[in-house]
Amino acid sequence: MNTYASVMKTMDAAKRYGRCMRASDAAEYMLLRRMKAKKEIICPYPNMYIDRGYWSSLSPPDQMLHIMRTLSRGHPDMVFAGISAACAWELDHSFHLHAQDNRIMIAASSGTPTNEYCNRIRRFYVPRHEIEQAQSVAGVKVTTIQRTLFDCGRIYEPRSALSFYDSAIRQGLVDREDLAAYCNEKHRCRNQYQARALAVFANGLSENGGESFCYGTMAEEGVTLPEQQVQFVDKNNPNVVYRVDYLWRLSDGTLIAGEFDGQKKYMDPLMTNGQNVSGVVGRERSRQNVLAALGVSHTVRWFFNDAYHRLPMKKALAAAGVPIGEPTAPWIR
Repeated sequence: MNTYASVMKTMDAAKRYGRCMRASDAAEYMLLRRMKAKKEIICPYPNMYIDRGYWSSLSPPDQMLHIMRTLSRGHPDMVFAGISAACAWELDHSFHLHAQDNRIMIAASSGTPTNEYCNRIRRFYVPRHEIEQAQSVAGVKVTTIQRTLFDCGRIYEPRSALSFYDSAIRQGLVDREDLAAYCNEKHRCRNQYQARALAVFANGLSENGGESFCYGTMAEEGVTLPEQQVQFVDKNNPNVVYRVDYLWRLSDGTLIAGEFDGQKKYMDPLMTNGQNVSGVVGRERSRQNVLAALGVSHTVRWFFNDAYHRLPMKKALAAAGVPIGEPTAPWIR
């Protein structure tokens, strides 16, 4: 078997195991470099290679996991922390966090936070006894779910970190009371208050990272917090149930629904049921008509950028009649 055939076979095997390929000798290394120069493959991490089309089809968390599994082959005792551990635990979160910082987070009980070998690694302090409690998840060693949430809760802005907590609670990976007790322990870490507040605030009702982000933004901006995942039964077809992301019941009986429109609603085949964009839009219009017939006077829709920039979502909700007051986010002091 020539070197090219060997490389392609090895790369296919790596993909099956959710990893990238690493060169095993000089001949493979030189060939992979030439293939990279021709843009047949990419190098997402030093001495890691994968074909371009396959890599672009992966979500940012899956891309991070591929790198982590590849690193683990050469360093089986390596323990991943923070957002890297969250990817292994399959915790929902907004992908913009990866765009801000795509470094791999490695748990370390000593040493400097920088790594001279590779600027794609971030050494993150975790006490030695908690590193020793690492668990094997998704083919890699990671910090416990409690430690992963605690660290994510103090690294990122609260409305972004809320999604990690909601996802873990929703999946049954952690008990709310146990998580709150863990975060209240004296870890001697900076920004511990934020992690504590998130553990108390999270409820696990948001269905994805975007919804958690919006809910956290509402709390920070003084928007009256709504009910979540409220169901409505179609009067003309009792077998059809519609669920809204958020619902406000005002004192005068007015019902206002809120809908976070993520791209998946229009692009993900699992959510579009094979329909094209126009079909999905038509289905959403019919759904809105049914909700109106059931007493929902306003349905407010917004995209992630509207919540990210705060004011567009807040103004849209206020215009529909949602009360705005003082912030209720417990992490605001």
